[in-house]
Amino acid sequence: MPSHAQPDREQPDTDSPDASLLTAIGVPVLVLDDSHRINTANPAAVALLGRDPVGEHCFALLAGETAACANCPATHAHPASALARNIRDAEGREHYLKESLTHGPDGLVLTLVDISREIEALRRADLGRKEAQAKRIILERQHREALLEQRGLSQLIDDLPDALVAISSDHRILRRNAATRLWFPMGETVENCHELLGHDAPCPDCPAHGGFPLGSTRKTKHRLGGRYYTEQLIDTGDGNGLLLFRDTTREIRLIEEIRAQRATITRNNDILSGLLRLESLMRHAATPVDVADELLTLFMSACGSEAVALRLDDGPSDPIRRGDPPTEPTPDLPRLEIVGGDGRRVGVVWWRPGTAEGGDELASLFFEPFGAYLHNRRLMHQLEEKASTDALTGVYNRDYLHAALETARHDHATRAIPHALVLADVNRLKQANDRYGHEAGDRLILAVSERITQAVRDCDLVARTGGDEFVVLLPGSTETEAEALVDHLQRDVFSGASIEVAPNEYFPVSLSLGACGTDRTPPESLLKTADARMYAAKAAFYKDHKYNR
Repeated sequence: MPSHAQPDREQPDTDSPDASLLTAIGVPVLVLDDSHRINTANPAAVALLGRDPVGEHCFALLAGETAACANCPATHAHPASALARNIRDAEGREHYLKESLTHGPDGLVLTLVDISREIEALRRADLGRKEAQAKRIILERQHREALLEQRGLSQLIDDLPDALVAISSDHRILRRNAATRLWFPMGETVENCHELLGHDAPCPDCPAHGGFPLGSTRKTKHRLGGRYYTEQLIDTGDGNGLLLFRDTTREIRLIEEIRAQRATITRNNDILSGLLRLESLMRHAATPVDVADELLTLFMSACGSEAVALRLDDGPSDPIRRGDPPTEPTPDLPRLEIVGGDGRRVGVVWWRPGTAEGGDELASLFFEPFGAYLHNRRLMHQLEEKASTDALTGVYNRDYLHAALETARHDHATRAIPHALVLADVNRLKQANDRYGHEAGDRLILAVSERITQAVRDCDLVARTGGDEFVVLLPGSTETEAEALVDHLQRDVFSGASIEVAPNEYFPVSLSLGACGTDRTPPESLLKTADARMYAAKAAFYKDHKYNR
């Protein structure tokens, strides 16, 4: 950087500057015209700027502006003596300049005094002053904090929401706060930390059993009465330690409540799944006993019982049992009567109390639908019987007989199982109705129905197909066996049979019978053949007895 002479000694004569004088001046000087264009620049200015600025405008050169600076002294009636700005020289070094603008005979004279050294000195002095001030503030703050710590440590410790205990390596209590004295029954008087928890000796799993240092923070959980505490042991590095007790009772109880709620949700989902499974089973199971077997298993799982028994009023005499319950309800066991939709009892269940609460409610939840299922099943059975039986006699009707015949024909076609038919016609039914009334005719039909039903096998099917006609289907029988049944009915069952139609007045009961079997007759013509034989027998009867039909 070029050396600078003092401005006061080398200030050019503004009244008559000339080129030699400007050259001799050691500070940068620029001569401007009225439009701020530089007419002359002395060597010091050229050296500072790194080029000859003649022809350039001062505002563009020094301020990078496109017009005269807003604070340009040349635009004011009484210009300021100096302005300050900073520029960079040709080598990129920053210079702080003090500008002085005066009026000379050749124009405006702009003197640039480099005050970079003075500015840098002021900056260093200001930085040192600020550092000293910052250090003083830090020291004062540290001093105040030390005083506060020294004066208020006990109060601060007592204000902590958690229990804080300072201990030595041999478990002696050095200091305790207010929470310690409040939380622990012996917190005010005991001398050792383990005595806070009601122990006579240090805890077996104490992290400081071998003394300090620990190397890291250790945590231990304790339960005292109905409260839960988490103990955090902190090594202070001076051979002692701090015990920080946090009361975690609320958190643990909240966790227990969440777990209980989850368990309840899981249990309820299991119960719902069991009920849905039971519903599906009630739609598809073959018998109520099958449903009851699964129902008892589901109920035991839901209530945690180890023994349960169920007796159906319309089922087996022995109860359905799971586990080892008594065979009969006892006063000391819970029991529930199962009722149907009409309010009538359909069964009873009893069980040993389980591990889950609400066994009675669960029993109602499971067995009430089961009662409705039994009632609905009974109604359906009654409807089916009503649809497939004769209203007067209770034997099967024509529609059911045709369905049974189709089954028998299928068995004959697929497995060669024979079957036979016996057709019966009640003789003189019209005469009984005309002479003694329809009540006597009904008694006649009932007598025939009862005697035929008692004479056939359990596997045989008896159907009333008309007013005075009956058909007996004999599964697995031949025509010879069917004819033997006809002989038995005529000889043993209806021989001499009669009904009382008036006091001491009897009406004879007789049948015209026809029989055939698939071993001799094709299945599709079996009914027609048996019917023809029955009518042949009926014609012979009326011919022999000279009775009106």
